Amino acid sequence: MRLFQWAAARATSMRERERTKPSRNKEENAARPHLQPIEETISPPTELCRVDEIAIPAMAPGDIFIIEKLEAPGLNSETTFYAILACPLCGNRDLISAAQFFGCTPIICGARTCPGFFRIVNEGRLVYLPVN
Repeated sequence: MRLFQWAAARATSMRERERTKPSRNKEENAARPHLQPIEETISPPTELCRVDEIAIPAMAPGDIFIIEKLEAPGLNSETTFYAILACPLCGNRDLISAAQFFGCTPIICGARTCPGFFRIVNEGRLVYLPVN
């Protein structure tokens, strides 16, 4: 019973403090400078970083894992996918072909909200292409 009375008294005192809290004047708020958070512009990576198979779930933007053998031997002489690439802009992981890895065709990020359009040059350098 005492515990209930103590809790009720505490709740009442908290309500009283809230009511008697001094309200700020609108002019006071207008004169007071608002601190804007400093937004750091992070530039996307320009180089690829090769990672091991263990690090695939934790790939950062610009990381790449080269797939050595994806399919069973004898089924197809040409591998469809060559690597797993984390988009350098958003970090979305995509499978890329050998043609994309060696720079023959550009890469478009598969995420819906990412404008990633780039090419890999010299097996490790990223060149960002303009989006039309």
